[in-house]
Amino acid sequence: MDRRHALMMLGLGAAAAALPMSTAHAQPVIGDAPPTGPDAPSSTTGPNLLFADEFDGPAGSPPDPSKWFIVPARETIRNPVEWDKPYNMGRYVTDQEHVFHDGNGNLVIRATRGPGNNIQEKYASAKIVGLWRGGVGTTWEARVKLNCLTDGAWPAFWLVNEDPVRGGEVDIFEWYGNRDWPSGATVHAKLDGTMFKTQPYPIDSAWHTWRMTWQPDGMYFWQDWQPGKEPFFTVRATDLPEWPFNDPGYTMAPVFNIAIGGSGGREPAGGTYPADMIIDWIRVF
Repeated sequence: MDRRHALMMLGLGAAAAALPMSTAHAQPVIGDAPPTGPDAPSSTTGPNLLFADEFDGPAGSPPDPSKWFIVPARETIRNPVEWDKPYNMGRYVTDQEHVFHDGNGNLVIRATRGPGNNIQEKYASAKIVGLWRGGVGTTWEARVKLNCLTDGAWPAFWLVNEDPVRGGEVDIFEWYGNRDWPSGATVHAKLDGTMFKTQPYPIDSAWHTWRMTWQPDGMYFWQDWQPGKEPFFTVRATDLPEWPFNDPGYTMAPVFNIAIGGSGGREPAGGTYPADMIIDWIRVF
């Protein structure tokens, strides 16, 4: 949603700026890949994987540094409302207490509570950004369990292009611990949050596979895709006045995070912590 976007994009831009350009764009652009149709083959039928991480690292180890950048700090908001001031937003940290392999084939992003005088001092969590980027003609899937649906938490799986003129964001799922905004999926055609289409959708703490297929005619979203299952959300390329996602060479990077506090999470004092996002795998084909 536009409210989340205003909060998250500044931090992602800073992360991208910190990456060497040759690393951030290490994989070939797939913008000219031929369309495969919105009902792309399941990842279990042996698709041509363009990017994947099964998160099979040893217990306690960080995510693969050849695939992921751990964002070192929470973004700063320009002209913030009260909830978006730094003392009302938990910190992003890079240590292996907050982002680590569990040794059972999963990556854990953990939010914790500790001593302090405000949300910024008390709460820490993590955000990772993929170093691989993909374009139109791709399907993105991740199997995720959200043991973090609690007051103050703000988990999401999303894609981003941080270009200041034609950048965009695709929230494949997003849940708000402020209890006011409905969970669901959103396509942002502008980074300033002024052009988007959103679809509320219930999110729970069970294991689910979240899929988005990106075609020239639009984007299609599923929870627990099966052959013939209709998407819960469809955004046609003609649904928004601008559609940067078909621009030549346009690519996006995957992001997983739990934010604490801010407008999307608000007060975490009544929440249960530690709170985890558990990621079994991500695959792009």
